Amino acid sequence: MNPTLAASSAPHSLTGPDYLCLACYFAVNLAIGWWCRQRSRRSATSFFLGSGRVVWWAAAVSFFATSVSSISFMALPAKSFQGDWLAIGSAPAQSCAGIVTGFVFVGIFRRLNLTTVFDYLERRFDRRVRYFGAGLAILLKVVGRMSIVMLLPALALATVTGLNVYLSILLMGVITTIYAMEGGFEAVVWTDVLQSVVMVGGVTIALRHIAAGVPGGFGGIVDTASAAGKFHAVSWDFDVTKPTVWVFLGMFLATLFFQISDQPLMQRMLATADERDAKRTVTIGNLIGLLSGFVFFFVGTALWTFYRAHPERLAPTLPGDAIFPYFIVNELPHGVVGLIIAGLFAAAMGALSSMLNSSATVIVSDFYDTLCPGRSVAARTRLAWWVTLACGLAATGMALFLAWRNVPSLWDEFLRLAALLGGGFPGVFALGLLTRRANGPGVFVGAVVSIVFTWWVQTFTATSVFFHTFLAIACTMLVGYVASWLFATRGDAKSLRGLTVWDFAPASPPPRAAPAPVTPSS
Repeated sequence: MNPTLAASSAPHSLTGPDYLCLACYFAVNLAIGWWCRQRSRRSATSFFLGSGRVVWWAAAVSFFATSVSSISFMALPAKSFQGDWLAIGSAPAQSCAGIVTGFVFVGIFRRLNLTTVFDYLERRFDRRVRYFGAGLAILLKVVGRMSIVMLLPALALATVTGLNVYLSILLMGVITTIYAMEGGFEAVVWTDVLQSVVMVGGVTIALRHIAAGVPGGFGGIVDTASAAGKFHAVSWDFDVTKPTVWVFLGMFLATLFFQISDQPLMQRMLATADERDAKRTVTIGNLIGLLSGFVFFFVGTALWTFYRAHPERLAPTLPGDAIFPYFIVNELPHGVVGLIIAGLFAAAMGALSSMLNSSATVIVSDFYDTLCPGRSVAARTRLAWWVTLACGLAATGMALFLAWRNVPSLWDEFLRLAALLGGGFPGVFALGLLTRRANGPGVFVGAVVSIVFTWWVQTFTATSVFFHTFLAIACTMLVGYVASWLFATRGDAKSLRGLTVWDFAPASPPPRAAPAPVTPSS
């Protein structure tokens, strides 16, 4: 008898073994936060970068966990379930660009001994540009990505347990915020490693059960989907309203600078021991992400094949983004459900905790330290703790709002938010790294104009969401470069040593400052 079909004769909710799996998973995450608690409070460097002692392979896995999130776990299978593989081009476009970024630009940032990527903007341009970039990043993470990656698993939990989706969001936000507050960056990295293992294990088990329910197994999935054109993945049409090769070429060019401007991702390479490990972190993290993109798209296609063989098992009013958790709930045996739902939470919690810690890093390092220099270790770490809490609460509130709004495709919604709020700002990094002419006033004008231009593109054109970020970055670079000529003054002449690809830094950078001694907090 087919094991999947025998175990899924009727929909079922979580049982004792499922709850036990979830409870153990959450408990281990909290335990890691507690275990890292003492080291995280030794200094702000410990809380933000693990004192630069994070091993490269763990940083690479954390890089992957940060970039994947529940958006991949749920929205990508939903895309391929509903259509074909045309959208898969986003995976190689982003991953290949990230690998190029690792080899070309990571060395520059490591030699500058940074805590955040926005520190580079002040050194290259001025403090105003640093504040603007850091502020946009916080806005995008808190009201954009964090809230969406919380909402997706909350929807899955509501489907599985019958809990109200708003209550599910609150539970998700509290657990993740607690261990991110307690353990700092090291807790975030090691919980990312745990969460990646759980997520990969859960997807592997789910794929095995899907194949068991399809005539011919994995071969049957490939044959059936191929005959139906579900693996159609490449379009050479000159059409920017659809996911074509040209759109993904633009996405590749945009991602070159999008990753280098993304603090949660770059925080991993800044926390490694040296430049070599930093490049390994970015390269391996992107390679894992590339593989995972293909796996998640295959999950969606496999689910389509499964429900084509068993159409009576598919609810007619099922929301598109919920197809994978729907299969988990209704088709898998007791005990396994809890493990895979833990993997769903893992996909979200890795990205969420990373963004919480990076938001605290940006607010303390880019705002507090520059506006209130000379503060004690205790004051800085205490502020980081409270900022993590505040960002967790704000993201939870935004997730509740999105649940009320009931957006049709959360992945598309996130891409729109990313392009609008911060899509053009990587162009500022591009101007800083690639040109000597760009200056602070010019790039500031370029970034502001790109926001207005992106809003116009999203409102009045049918351009594919995959192309929005490229257009935003291109607008920033074009307007910013021209404006830099207009605002050029003699005072712009300053040393660019180590700040562009044309002005190389010394081969032996100064070592990262040693952590300050522990100061008892009041």
